[in-house]
Amino acid sequence: METYLYFRTQATIADDDDIAQSAMFPASSFLGCHPTSDSALKLHFKSMNLQDVSASRVIQNDTDLASASIMVKQGHDLETDTVLLTITANKHKEVMQGIANAISQPGGFIVVADDLTNNTEYLHANITACGAITIKTTAVESEDSFSSTFS
Repeated sequence: METYLYFRTQATIADDDDIAQSAMFPASSFLGCHPTSDSALKLHFKSMNLQDVSASRVIQNDTDLASASIMVKQGHDLETDTVLLTITANKHKEVMQGIANAISQPGGFIVVADDLTNNTEYLHANITACGAITIKTTAVESEDSFSSTFS
């Protein structure tokens, strides 16, 4: 059974009605997290909407006929859905450990951060609020390209 992680940034239940207010992700889509300030931790998940977006590949002939080259042009940046958690200053490691421990348990529904007024709930004592929830809906073009020559 899959484990799911729940986040709500909206304090008023009547206003919890769009993509930026609350979200649930399967734990298997969790990619990792990193600090963005002394009191913020950004969690990254595989995109809910952009799972089938793929890179474009172009095979390119080299002027040197003795070798071939291939160029891979990335059609978009790797898009992730993100959740920004507000945490106690400099307690990133402790919160990361708490999240890792929770998702290592089989199956279930885990509330990581719920800012509902009069009923806040946080997975770890050092999580103090759920910040922005960002669900990507479109890929962003990029100019990234990679090339390799081989013989």
